[in-house]
Amino acid sequence: MQVTLCGSLFIGSILFPQDPSSTQPQDLASTLLAGPRSDHSSSLDLTLETAVELALRSNLGLRKAVLEEQAASFDHLGSWGSFDWDLTTLLSYGESESPPSNSFDEGLTSIDSSMGVANMSLSRPLSTGGSFSLDFNTTSQVTNSSFAVGDEFNRSALGVTYVQPLLRGAWEDYATATQRERRLDWVTASEGRRGERHALIESVHNAYWDLVAAREQWRVAASSLRLGLELVDKRNREWQAGVGTEVEVLQAEAETATRIEALLLAEKDLDSRADDLKLILLDEGEHALWDRTLMPTTGLPETVSSEGVGDWADAFVTAIDLRSDLRQQRIAVERVHISVLRSRSERLSGLDLELQANSDGQSDSTSAAIDDTVAWEFPGWSAKLTWNMPIGNTAATRGAQAAETRMKIANLEYDRLEMSVLAEVRAAVRDLLYRTEAVRAAVSSLTLARRQFEAEQLRYDEGLSTNYQVLEFQRDFVEARRNELQSRVEYVKAQARLLAVQGALDGDN
Repeated sequence: MQVTLCGSLFIGSILFPQDPSSTQPQDLASTLLAGPRSDHSSSLDLTLETAVELALRSNLGLRKAVLEEQAASFDHLGSWGSFDWDLTTLLSYGESESPPSNSFDEGLTSIDSSMGVANMSLSRPLSTGGSFSLDFNTTSQVTNSSFAVGDEFNRSALGVTYVQPLLRGAWEDYATATQRERRLDWVTASEGRRGERHALIESVHNAYWDLVAAREQWRVAASSLRLGLELVDKRNREWQAGVGTEVEVLQAEAETATRIEALLLAEKDLDSRADDLKLILLDEGEHALWDRTLMPTTGLPETVSSEGVGDWADAFVTAIDLRSDLRQQRIAVERVHISVLRSRSERLSGLDLELQANSDGQSDSTSAAIDDTVAWEFPGWSAKLTWNMPIGNTAATRGAQAAETRMKIANLEYDRLEMSVLAEVRAAVRDLLYRTEAVRAAVSSLTLARRQFEAEQLRYDEGLSTNYQVLEFQRDFVEARRNELQSRVEYVKAQARLLAVQGALDGDN
């Protein structure tokens, strides 16, 4: 008791000197009670819904996720270009001179030749794993050689070829594996964007309610300081009237000094919580928001209820359906399954069927040769079956075993993640039920603390208590107000958390 009294006398002599001309602590208290100093800048009224909308529109992380989803979409659509038609054309022309090389060309000083060639090829890979091609070729030759059929010779050829693997690399599951992987990459990016959106909304909720709590805690600290100033004034009047002591005045002044410090800390915390929310809401063009005061207008609920929370099993079923991370892991399992199908196909022997039909045309006229070819005057066809099997087939066999192992790993990872989600859901349900009861208990504690403080004040007025006891009950009352406020904040955050662990915090599912 002696140490406490000496400490009170020392703090009071520093912060509240007896010289009536020194009013620095009172001036500081008046300045602080006028309101948070950041409120003197232009303000922005902000509801929780508006804050969420602003974050969804401006948050840089979410915008990045949206662009990644778009890029994955373009990759998926572009992957189908591997089945596009491919057209190749070739035109060539050449002339040559050579000396006669046999007796039939006697009398000729040189053998003169010219040749023109035109080729066109139209091909397309098929989603069955095969390919289709259409090839047309025409050649025109002019020569003075005696060995030539005529001075001008023209030949055209038209061929249609279809190749279809029957074992290795056959059919749609193998041929479109890359396209299905790109589609899963797109869906994964889409789920990543959903996950980023949900995480952003939860962070906005938490930052918003932290800001609400900080502003309310500032009000509690300000109210506590007002109570302290009132008590200082009352003890001064009692001392001057001769019914109090200087020690009681110093005790009240020391307590008030502590509450000034608490209000300063509350103001600092308020500014920090405002900056945390601004950091989520800002984009590259909103720097002016740093200089504005965010005024949250969505208040804490007056009443709390656990009605509608339901059983954790129901919440877990919702989480399995909606959680972005679970969806992404199911996609990962599906992606590994594609690699398993591919590796199984590559382990097979190669058996390819090739069907071909062709038509030729020859004439001393280019147009006549082409007409005969197109009219299918001289047709032909062929069928070919090619078998291939690498001896040992080690690479494909081990690749298939590795793919099967990765499938087991992917399934185990999904099971592990599902168990983790189950634990999160159970914890969130349990926490919300606890927070509901905690608010009710805090309200009851606040009511009792208020009544105790008021009763002790009356006891002091009747000379049945001491100033120190009044200060103790006053501190308990202020602390109960802080706890009651914080319990409501934790309750609304627990509500958001339960929806978040289910993946149901946002309507974009």
